[in-house]
Amino acid sequence: MKNIKRLYAIILTLALAMGLCVPAMAAVEDTGFSDVTADAWYAEAAVWCRDNGIMSGTSGTAFSPDTTMTRAMLAAVLYRAAGSPAVTGSADFSDVAANAYYNRAANWASANGIISGYGNRRFGSNDPVTREQIAAILWRYDGSPAAGRGTDFADESSIASYAGQAVDWARAEGIISGMDGNRFVPQGQATRAQVAVILHRYLTRGTAVTPPADTTQPGHDTSGSKILIAYFSRAGENYNVGVVEKGNTAIVAEMIAEKTGGNLFEIRPTTPYPSDYNEMLEIARQESSQNARPEMADSVTNMADYDVVFLGYPIWNGDMPMIVYNFLETYDLSGKTVLPFSTNEGSGLAGTQGTITSKCSNATVLDGLAMRGQTAQNDRSAAEQAVESWLKDSGILDRTPSTPNTPSQNTSSTDFDLEKGTVTLNNGIEMPILGIGTYTLSNQQAENSVYWALRDGYRLIDTARIYGNEEGVGRGIQRAIDEGLVTREEIFVTTKMWTSDFGNGATAIDASLRRLNLDYIDLMILHHSQPSNDVDAYKSMEQAVSEGKLRSIGLSNYYTAEDFDRLVNATTITPALLQNETHPHYQSTAMKEHLKQYGTVLESWFPLGGRGHTQELFNDPTISSIAAAHGKTSAQVLLRWHLQAGNIAIPGSSNEAHIAENFDIFDFELTDAEMQRIAAMDQNRRHASY
Repeated sequence: MKNIKRLYAIILTLALAMGLCVPAMAAVEDTGFSDVTADAWYAEAAVWCRDNGIMSGTSGTAFSPDTTMTRAMLAAVLYRAAGSPAVTGSADFSDVAANAYYNRAANWASANGIISGYGNRRFGSNDPVTREQIAAILWRYDGSPAAGRGTDFADESSIASYAGQAVDWARAEGIISGMDGNRFVPQGQATRAQVAVILHRYLTRGTAVTPPADTTQPGHDTSGSKILIAYFSRAGENYNVGVVEKGNTAIVAEMIAEKTGGNLFEIRPTTPYPSDYNEMLEIARQESSQNARPEMADSVTNMADYDVVFLGYPIWNGDMPMIVYNFLETYDLSGKTVLPFSTNEGSGLAGTQGTITSKCSNATVLDGLAMRGQTAQNDRSAAEQAVESWLKDSGILDRTPSTPNTPSQNTSSTDFDLEKGTVTLNNGIEMPILGIGTYTLSNQQAENSVYWALRDGYRLIDTARIYGNEEGVGRGIQRAIDEGLVTREEIFVTTKMWTSDFGNGATAIDASLRRLNLDYIDLMILHHSQPSNDVDAYKSMEQAVSEGKLRSIGLSNYYTAEDFDRLVNATTITPALLQNETHPHYQSTAMKEHLKQYGTVLESWFPLGGRGHTQELFNDPTISSIAAAHGKTSAQVLLRWHLQAGNIAIPGSSNEAHIAENFDIFDFELTDAEMQRIAAMDQNRRHASY
């Protein structure tokens, strides 16, 4: 085991030598974080950790330096620093969900003796890391080297025996220093700021690393692989991410190359664009209006050798840069598989998928990937997950050595697993596609309905603060857990923040957690659009995600693309889900199409038509005849239609028999003709006005 840990220390050193830029740390002028001033004692470390993909911010602009570091967070950071090695087997921790962002990191850390569990199948994912624990963890990570005992700290006797040698090593290496009064404060909880400084000291000690050499050879034969990643990217000042040394699209391109083994080719103009964003934008506008074709500085000499061509670009003025048009018109991509990918700040692919398809009429153009520049620059883990899942969904990873599958940001109805009854959200979390709704139910009714639903196989529960039954929902969950019907990790709980709470979102989140009697909520959504302060409310949910209180966040009752984009463009985390009224009379077709670029899933409230309209749909000749053909009820046909159409459905009921009936829809399938008949029922008519 010690040799294995030493191997990881070597791997880490190689990773540093190959991929991390470690110049002598000079004072930073602008950290890029709104909560980290340039003169903060941890500023240089925070910037270094971000720039080298070790620790990202908790949002596009925040680092949250005073937030406590958890064991799960630290495992993920160290796993990432080691190069995210393959993980085999599982430690079977009861508090590490299979789809948790830190699952592989926790199992890797445990398998290599770096962070062990507590002996009761608990990893302690959300437990804060203490100063003596981080010393011990880094010591093990480094291979448990011998260390001489130095001068004792004033509180040496308080240091646990397991951490004694580790603390001596950490101090001797200059990794963790004492605090005032020569105290180590072993039980003190480590903050993100402290961990950033510790990791910076640890990962840069004794290193003199230069940035990696360019992996592309423009103008030369690049036939080492049958996959080419061609991309245009621009460093300098970029919209919403500030001044960057490496362009957003370049970062994504390198991730694709790393995962596919493909060759990189940068589409560079002979006349570089200016670093100033506004100056660049004006030139781009002129080029677009003139339908210009900027000259490329380099060329691919062996395009015929490639089977697959990735094409990456930023979105400028709602389109590809004109130099990308030049690339498309220069090379014959006939017979190849082409995969577009863009970086943007809310515009997705902006119609460029269709443009590329029209220009590559003899190629197979697969669904593209749209990634926000903020994600590429500031959240490497999320970006890598999105890239990897997109590659898997596209079938590209089947051509290359396999890697663990994680979800894409381009989730669509085809991602619904109707056998498992789940869909993977754009943040990598798996969500059931059929659940129990609790609208209008009392606390007692909600408790019973939730309990019956969990007993019958449901795993998705939907409630809201304004329903007034979160406590009842929580009791129903606990009742099912106490009886051994389910575990907490198997249940997906959704609640909603009401508009009157938008002004104090953090308090509202804590109140829902308290009423539900849960440690975390799987999904919280804003209940209604409210332009006056819904952005602030959404940002409070983003903060709660970074704190581990919420796993996913989304929206409800946003009925236009403009309203949805208004919030998305002002926030950092793309909504995982939009919950709107949806049923055969109002099928949300245009909105669902708009959501595809974000990988946002649609969830239907009023899936059976809603009050005053349920029987109308039940008795509709189309629905009733299809039901008769399958030996099912109209309710079951409607719910099955939702799932096959790519809508998560949450029918509500306080009737035990109806709850069981609504879940019994996984043993039949609607034909394409039947789906088309129901699609023809669309009247674009909502049954509610709120």
